[in-house]
Amino acid sequence: MMWKVKVRLDVIRRGYSKEETFETMMDTDTISKCTSDNEKKIVEAAWLNSMFPGADKLRIKSCVKI
Repeated sequence: MMWKVKVRLDVIRRGYSKEETFETMMDTDTISKCTSDNEKKIVEAAWLNSMFPGADKLRIKSCVKI
């Protein structure tokens, strides 16, 4: 099942951080990974090049169903 979620994250480029907020659809497994400290890095790595090309690092701050 897919859920609509609101994601807040920091996008780091060349030492500067910018907070981004967006809404997207996620399955339950991905939502779980976004809220787990151990698995958050997996999602951040997957999004880094596909959704934020040119960014050095992502840091997910929150992922909430809406």
